[in-house]
Amino acid sequence: MTTRHISVDGGGAIRRIALNRPARHNAQTPLMWAELAEAGAELAADPQVRCVVVSGTGESFSSGIDLDEMRRPDGFLQRLAAHPEGDPDPMLPSIAKAQEAFRWMERAPFLVIAAVTGVAFGAGCQLALACDVRIVAHTARFALREVRYGLIPDMGATVSLPRTVGRERALDLILTGREFTGAQAVEMGLALSSHPDADVATAASAYAAEIARVPRSGIAHTKAALSEPDPDRSLQLAARGQAACVRQADLPRSAGDSPRTP
Repeated sequence: MTTRHISVDGGGAIRRIALNRPARHNAQTPLMWAELAEAGAELAADPQVRCVVVSGTGESFSSGIDLDEMRRPDGFLQRLAAHPEGDPDPMLPSIAKAQEAFRWMERAPFLVIAAVTGVAFGAGCQLALACDVRIVAHTARFALREVRYGLIPDMGATVSLPRTVGRERALDLILTGREFTGAQAVEMGLALSSHPDADVATAASAYAAEIARVPRSGIAHTKAALSEPDPDRSLQLAARGQAACVRQADLPRSAGDSPRTP
């Protein structure tokens, strides 16, 4: 599937989503968000998919929201600003719709891997954080730059950051907008591994191939249990997931047998 602002390719257990606006460093638009949400729904409905690798076409992962969406009178943020105050606030449905571009990644019954090179600023950083795993270039540049414009990150960083690095570091990264490298992201626990730029795609593909050996039900139930903050509820989800996995597993039938690789 190739749409105006993203492409989706691959087959079998591993698929790839590429942001496809290289001339704009894959700056994001409402159209790109709609296409990402649609791709997520289609991939979730395909029982073969076990891993999805998200990357940017060209030099960068994503420079964040397209600044034209702030500047133009018909841009996304300008249209939001035109809404009068209300209770409930009439801005909220539009913001919620945009959030679905990334929100499906946590719910997806497969692992989502960000392969990050170049810059991941603002909404680009939030997209990387929305993925389950980040494999990054040593010199990749990350920052939550929303504070520069008097805004806050509303596409998921307020959830993913404190879970990963704690509330204090999350506050610091959001309220200062400070920049950090891929190597520093690994040190902070925000990325799994860092590599030379030229090796990021290969490393992400190799990791996807490793995870794709796990049954989809195992991936889905593990993600669900890990995403649940309540310990008792997490254990209940793990138990239900284990029950489902046991019913599907190819268990040894005698002392000399061993399960087949899924």
